[in-house]
Amino acid sequence: MLISMTGFGQSEVAIHPFRVSVEIRSVNHRFLDFSLKIPKALNIHEKDIKDIIKKELSRGRISVSIDIDAEHPESLLAINTPLMERYYTVLRDFARKHRLQSEVDINTLALLPDVFVKQNAETISEEQWPPVRNALVKALGACMAMRLAEGKAIEADLRKRLKRIAALIAQIEKLAPKALQANRKSLRERIDSLMAGAAIDNDRWMTEMSMLADRLDFTEEITRLKSHAAQFTECLNEGGAVSKKLTYILQEIHREVTTAGVKAASTKIVELVVFLKEESEKLREQVQNIE
Repeated sequence: MLISMTGFGQSEVAIHPFRVSVEIRSVNHRFLDFSLKIPKALNIHEKDIKDIIKKELSRGRISVSIDIDAEHPESLLAINTPLMERYYTVLRDFARKHRLQSEVDINTLALLPDVFVKQNAETISEEQWPPVRNALVKALGACMAMRLAEGKAIEADLRKRLKRIAALIAQIEKLAPKALQANRKSLRERIDSLMAGAAIDNDRWMTEMSMLADRLDFTEEITRLKSHAAQFTECLNEGGAVSKKLTYILQEIHREVTTAGVKAASTKIVELVVFLKEESEKLREQVQNIE
């Protein structure tokens, strides 16, 4: 089965008092490339995150986003106890020094700057890393499932287009003998016209004619085209990360198609060659989407 490079997966896990959300997106890329957006608390696990993904994915630009939010934002509100105690001590000492009767109460302290703080929602302890890792694995599994599903659809399209290419090659092969005969006849007439009345060596003449005729023969290109199409099918049957191999085969198909188009003087064959190029280009575009 083929594997697409496009996918998306997400997962969430509750780690009291936080809720961790993981998203993984993958798009086409020549190599395996990472873009991580993670809390500072998880920087120590950056290599672990990449290693987990590398076990499943071999190509694509992989974007990983991990967000940490409070399950209950109000629960993160806390008193800056050291600061409040310092406020209390300073105010009490000030009152004693100046013999003031007023007592320092909680209402007074609550109005002082920075006595209430919001805990950092990105604080994840080492003990809380395993649940985050599990959420990452789950999101990766969903992303991989989407890549496999799209890979299946791409494979179906490739096989459909490959059948069209095989049919076009068969049509060209059927027309080839007649086209080759016409090429040789046209070549002979042109040379006869140019060499009319000239004394020539008949053996040499036949040798040159044979060499020129061979240059117009594109049956070898047809044979190679059929071979390349069969190799393409074998790669599809093999599955897995075959994008690079399929790309090479398509380059060879394009080369043989171009050569056959140049050699063939038949209008019908040239038309079929154009269709062949169109289909091979569509194959190439689709192959760029798989691993």
